[in-house]
Amino acid sequence: MKRITIITAVLISLGLLLSGCMTAAQLASLGTPMNYARSPVLDSKPQWKTVILPPASTSTSSTIYAAGLSDYAGMALLRTGRFTVVDRSVVDQLLDEQEFSYSGAVDQATAVQLGKLLGAEAVMTTNIGSIVHDSFWDDEPAQRDASLHVKIISVETSEVLYTSTGEGSSFEGAEDALRMALEVSLIGLTQ
Repeated sequence: MKRITIITAVLISLGLLLSGCMTAAQLASLGTPMNYARSPVLDSKPQWKTVILPPASTSTSSTIYAAGLSDYAGMALLRTGRFTVVDRSVVDQLLDEQEFSYSGAVDQATAVQLGKLLGAEAVMTTNIGSIVHDSFWDDEPAQRDASLHVKIISVETSEVLYTSTGEGSSFEGAEDALRMALEVSLIGLTQ
């Protein structure tokens, strides 16, 4: 019962934050950890032209669920008003043409190189940590908990502009849990 109460409180707080009724500072004052860091350089530009790389994962089962996460990440970044996004089809075409292997975690230098090739100012990487079913919810077969790590890196300086972890939980399946984890990881961009 305690777990349900905590999940409900986090979801209500996240809803208030995303609707603009609560700031991240107010959310932090409720005891919700803020797992992000921002470079002061992030605020040096009103908008960053950004490439969103396909999510990476060390687990092949996690990669299956991540198919639409890049598009969702683009939408989430655009909502902040701080980023413009290079179209995903252009990114996919470049990955194919340059024969970049993107099966596992990409290093920062490769991410910066891809961003430069696409004429971007920043690149966003997402690494999926885990997608698991919580045994507490055995009567809910679609329930999943997901975690991921996001970085936004300056193409010009290779400096990390923003880094964050996010966790999400959903009774609608892994894709929904990943979207929730992504939303949580991007909270620090709305400040």
